[in-house]
Amino acid sequence: MEKTEKDMKEFNEKEMEPSEVRQELQNENGQAKSAADMPMKGKLSLKRVIIGLFVTVGIAVPVIMLFIHKQHEEEYYDYEYGEEPSDGYVAYSGGSSDIVNPDTKEVIVKDIDWCHYSDGNDEPPIVLFAKNGKRGYCNIATGEVIVEPTTYTKAWIFSEGLAAVEKNGYIGFVNTSGKVAIDFKYSYRGNDLYAFVFHDGHCVVADSSNKIGVINTKGRWVIKPKYDHVEITKDYAVVYNDGEFKKQVDFQGNVLQDGIIDDINELYYNMQYTNLQTGEPQEGYAKNNDYYEYQVGYYSGLIDSKGKIITPPIYTDISGITPTLFRACLKDNLSIVIIDTKGNVVSTTGK
Repeated sequence: MEKTEKDMKEFNEKEMEPSEVRQELQNENGQAKSAADMPMKGKLSLKRVIIGLFVTVGIAVPVIMLFIHKQHEEEYYDYEYGEEPSDGYVAYSGGSSDIVNPDTKEVIVKDIDWCHYSDGNDEPPIVLFAKNGKRGYCNIATGEVIVEPTTYTKAWIFSEGLAAVEKNGYIGFVNTSGKVAIDFKYSYRGNDLYAFVFHDGHCVVADSSNKIGVINTKGRWVIKPKYDHVEITKDYAVVYNDGEFKKQVDFQGNVLQDGIIDDINELYYNMQYTNLQTGEPQEGYAKNNDYYEYQVGYYSGLIDSKGKIITPPIYTDISGITPTLFRACLKDNLSIVIIDTKGNVVSTTGK
């Protein structure tokens, strides 16, 4: 998946059961919770509770907008970027590393920098290696160097008979004979080493405008490049643009589910109350039972307790000020606005 490379927001979250959520934020003496009793972030996860509420309460927006994206049951990316060949395929001597035939000990490639290969059982025994700043491939079964380390400075392991290589800022794919099978027409965006790998006949790539889509093993777009983020599963992809809701799209381009969000968090605001034991005024936090922050990717929006979307997911963070005012941080992570319960900006300030 293109994971996508921004810093994730950190949340101090706490799962709460429905019965706990309904309780007022008061201690045994009926007082509001003090600051010491509350989470520093001031927001708790209400995923399970709010989802149930959205299903049962009639809302103005489609209920599909409240569908929480299911975690994939199977991991589709090789985050370790394959494995270093074992079983005698690499020989170390005199401070250098060589790729060798494990039976004859004949040197296939001498003095390499590093090497990796796909550990999939259905993949040919082709090793990706680096030498003098270039990338090449060799078949460790036949002893043949199928791609000499002279042209490509970026390359990826083989998957489903194809391997991605970069040339002049664009990605193409070579086959197990080392020939270019899919031409260089996909923009290289500094993707991580586990990107550009085919899974179930599909790979996430970008076009020349840096918009992302999905191709098949023939290099044809099965999901057009219109998105900032794409995550693929076996049967569909989850796609979205920053500031918009996610959607499930199958590999024929059909939208299966629209309006997907990732999470919902409680909002808290400062309040003053009188300590019933001492009679002294104190400051604490109260939970907002009417409004919540929801998340889509790296961005947040405001939603009410009936499931009505107040703002699109265009902020990097939302927190409570009063029951009806909220602090919202813009995408530059520097500018802050104050919004009301209709999503209107009522004032601005520097961070």
